[in-house]
Amino acid sequence: MHGDWSIVESPFRVETARAYEGLFTLGSGYLHVRGSLEEHLCGAPQNLAYTRVPANVTSEKFPRSKVRWGTYVPGVFARHPLLNNEMVNLPFFLLLVPIVDGERLDCERCRIEDYRRELHLNTATLRRSLRWRTARGRALTVTFERFISAVRPHLCVQRMVLRADTPAEVTVEAGIDADVRTNGYDHLASVRLTPAGPDGIHCSVRTDEGDMIEMETRLRTPSAAWCYQARRRTARLAAAFPLRAGSELTVEKRTAVTTSRDLQPAAPAACLESAAGLSFEELHEEHAAAWRRRWEACDVIIEGDPASQLAMRVSLYHLMRAHVPGDPRVAIDAKGYAGEAYWGRYFWDTEMFLLPFFLYTDPERARTLVDFRVQSLPGARRNAARYGYPGARYAWESDDAGNECCPNWQYADHEVHVTADVAYGLLHYARATGDESYLRGAAAEVLVDTARYWMRRIDWREGDGYPSLLGVMGPDEYTPISSNNAYTNRLVALALEAAAEYGASGGASREECAEFARIAHLLPILRTAEGVVLQCEEFGRLAEPRFEELWRDRSQTFAAQVSQERLYRSKCLKQADVIMLMALFPHEFTDEEVRRAWEYYLPYTTHDSSLSAGVHAIVAARLGAVDEAWRFWKMSRDIDLDVAAGGAAEGIHIANAAAAWQVAVFGFAGMRSAMQSDVLSLEPRLPEAWSRLAFPVCWKGQRVYVEVWRDRTGVTNRSHRPLEVIVAGCRRTVGPGTREVWEARS
Repeated sequence: MHGDWSIVESPFRVETARAYEGLFTLGSGYLHVRGSLEEHLCGAPQNLAYTRVPANVTSEKFPRSKVRWGTYVPGVFARHPLLNNEMVNLPFFLLLVPIVDGERLDCERCRIEDYRRELHLNTATLRRSLRWRTARGRALTVTFERFISAVRPHLCVQRMVLRADTPAEVTVEAGIDADVRTNGYDHLASVRLTPAGPDGIHCSVRTDEGDMIEMETRLRTPSAAWCYQARRRTARLAAAFPLRAGSELTVEKRTAVTTSRDLQPAAPAACLESAAGLSFEELHEEHAAAWRRRWEACDVIIEGDPASQLAMRVSLYHLMRAHVPGDPRVAIDAKGYAGEAYWGRYFWDTEMFLLPFFLYTDPERARTLVDFRVQSLPGARRNAARYGYPGARYAWESDDAGNECCPNWQYADHEVHVTADVAYGLLHYARATGDESYLRGAAAEVLVDTARYWMRRIDWREGDGYPSLLGVMGPDEYTPISSNNAYTNRLVALALEAAAEYGASGGASREECAEFARIAHLLPILRTAEGVVLQCEEFGRLAEPRFEELWRDRSQTFAAQVSQERLYRSKCLKQADVIMLMALFPHEFTDEEVRRAWEYYLPYTTHDSSLSAGVHAIVAARLGAVDEAWRFWKMSRDIDLDVAAGGAAEGIHIANAAAAWQVAVFGFAGMRSAMQSDVLSLEPRLPEAWSRLAFPVCWKGQRVYVEVWRDRTGVTNRSHRPLEVIVAGCRRTVGPGTREVWEARS
């Protein structure tokens, strides 16, 4: 790692190659490509067939491979025979290989010096340079650059520059390889490769679901006589170039990708033609300018701690890259379109982790995430009907149509809180943007239909006098089929309250809305005699987990070392559950209640989920336990950046990336969300290592810039209206275009 704005790989190591591929993923929202080497590695086939079966992904062992290609267009799904609909890995179009004296560049087998690959986060550009000494003693400097245009989202631009120290005969191969698999399965029903003029290749594939994907590559090199070669599912162009000592050869490769599901259909050739009059530098500058505008709206500045600054920017980069602008038919999948581990599906991550970042930095992008749930309501209705319920039941693992795709019955059947999380997201959007009309429009149908599902899903047990939600799994996936999970009950109550308030716009009768409100009021949040909020009715009667005896290797998850049967009968949490509830509704619990829950549940929490550490950091900051908050921040910060431990090998932990923003803004800056406060409120508690924290916020349509030092907090109102702000309990009005500073109380 290096600097505040770039991730550096140096030297190349096969053991960490896949982790860097995930970290180095480039994307335009529409198109994403893992950071694979242009020349590939020998002995690393990408067409291996294997059977991936339903399993606990957290502890699943994936087939070993040196590297793994990944080309993804969000929304291109196809059915796996065991795993349901999954995002399809499309043909690999980055192939660009120099060959000298018959020796192909290979970073594992060749003699490589001064290797450096760097992702420039500020411009979303991947650059690599190396010095190659061939077996016959020739020395060449090789430089690769590539970016996927933020302005022309179908377009990927590559450039390779070769400089020879001694005369050399160089052959360059460039191509498209469609002999790829998705989770070991072949989704490409047909592949057609043809020449596209004297310097191009056209690739057309049809998935087994019927989607058509077209790619076209064109090369730009003066005086090149390219020879077209095709074999099975791979096509390449090859040309020979004599290099004098000290001379350079530049090969530019442009590839456009389109699909049959595009909102504005176009042929890849048209995308290439539209950029034909622009140089590499001009295309890169328009792309970089777009990224500069993105960073201005969201960059979080951390002074005093370079490691945290870099980690934060890596997280923000992947959040911005993974979002698909202007297309509410998709959301952001759990691996940030950087891997297939979670099949390209959409989880509760969307509302509880990803949405806040976009809500408070770019509300227009946030709108597509909530609109995704509105447009996929028909799928939620199908899910409810399949389980025998009226209304709508959102999928635990959703494809683009909202269908339940989770192959594991425990989660698909019982992790129903996602349906209430969707309602929470709709409410959060309306409150954060000040657009209450959203809830009286199409979103009202979501609120009503999900409420109708909940009304049938509740049970009335004899003698209780209150409704119960039985057979549910809360955020903690190690406690299945539980009764009255506190998190689930509170979120369902909120969803029912919202349906009662806005239900008339969604087709609910007055009597129905009144019943929604009545049940919301009756759903219990259980507590022990000591006042500890109970995760669920059964939790206190579960077995002790015996961590000291059974969890010998703390570098591995607890679930990887014990059976699922033991997990399900023990007091062991995969992640924050009651603590998650208290992070979402801090205003509903006293500090003492939060502290009791913290002290009770923390010793039982394994943090096997990447969603856990960030939530704990936020709640620890609220309690003033800054050292604990710092410990959990570091745990969260390093999840993808720890390449030695695997990091992002299977893709980016995108919810954890969003949690990084939340830890800084909701945790250390102490900002209350619009679900918790009508007024912009801050309660800063900086960690010892940070001397300054600064970030932009969009608060109900007003642009604000927040700066936190150890001894003061500054708020600049960048809008045209006065803004009420509360810092550490002190309320002031910040005029338009002015800045107010609050001195810290001793």
